Amino acid sequence: MSTEQSAQEQVRVGILGIGLMGSAMAGRLLDQGIAVTAWDRNPEHARALEDRGATAAKEPVDVLSGTRAVITMLPTADVVLEVVEPLLDAWPKDTIWLQMSSVGAAEADQLTQVVGAHAVTIVDAPVSGSTHPAERGQLTILASGPDSAHAPLEPIFGALASRVLWVGEAGMGSRLKLATNHWMIASVVALAESVHLCEAMGLDPQQFKALLDGGPLGSAYAVQKLDEMQRHQYPAGFPVRLALKDLELVREVERSSGATMPLLDVVHERFMSAGPDLADQDLAAIYELNGHAQA
Repeated sequence: MSTEQSAQEQVRVGILGIGLMGSAMAGRLLDQGIAVTAWDRNPEHARALEDRGATAAKEPVDVLSGTRAVITMLPTADVVLEVVEPLLDAWPKDTIWLQMSSVGAAEADQLTQVVGAHAVTIVDAPVSGSTHPAERGQLTILASGPDSAHAPLEPIFGALASRVLWVGEAGMGSRLKLATNHWMIASVVALAESVHLCEAMGLDPQQFKALLDGGPLGSAYAVQKLDEMQRHQYPAGFPVRLALKDLELVREVERSSGATMPLLDVVHERFMSAGPDLADQDLAAIYELNGHAQA
C-alpha cells in the first residue's frame, strides 16, 4: 500500500443528507477507502449504507466526531440551517463544513454569515453532475472558500470529482451552480421541443440524435436525454421537482437584481405545468408535456 493510499484511508467524512446524491457520493467515498459517518432525517437511508461500511449516525451531532469535513447534501437552505445551526457550538475547530447542497446566491451568503460567529470554516462547493457521475467519481465540483481549505479537501474531492474549479470566496460556487443549472434546464426544454419539431415535420428524431452525437453541437448529456425521451423512461438523475426548485432560486436573482430573463419565465412556466406524476422523474420527462402518453 502506498503512502498516499494509507493517508486517504485515514480520512473520515460526515454526511448530513442521504438522498439520491448523498447516497451516491457516500458510496463513492467508501469505494475509495474514505470512512463515512452518515445521517439522514429518514434513518433508513443512512442504515442502508452500513452494509457498505458506513457508520449510521443517530443524531446530526454524531457526524462531527473525527471527521475532516462534514458534507451537507440537503434539499434547501432552510433545511441546511435547521440541521447545522444547532451543531455550530460543538463543531470541531479543524473540521471543514463542506456545503454541497444546491442553494441560491442569497442563501449561500446567509449560510456563510451564520458561521461568522463561530470558528467554523465553510467551503461552498455544489456539484455539477447527477447521481451516475457521482457514483463514478466524475462530478465537477464548484468550490469556493479559503485557500487554507484546498489541501485538506484534496483526498475528498479527488474521490468524488474528475474536475474541481475553485471560483473565489464562499458563495461563488453556488452562484456558478445556479447559472449552470439554468443553462442545463433550459437546454433540456429546447431539446424536447426540437424532438417535437422533428416529429411534427415527419423527420425521424434518430437523425437529429445522429447529428448531435459526436458533433460540435452535441454533448454526451444531450444524447443521454434524447435516449430517455425516445424510450419514455426517465430514471431520476435530476428530478423535475429539483429542477423547479432551482428555477425558483434563479427567479429570486431575477427579482432582486432587476435583470430581465424572458427565457427563464418560459422555462419556469413549462416546469410549473408538470404534474405530480412527473415530479420524481428526471427533468427529461418534460418531453411528455406535449401530449405524449408515457410508455
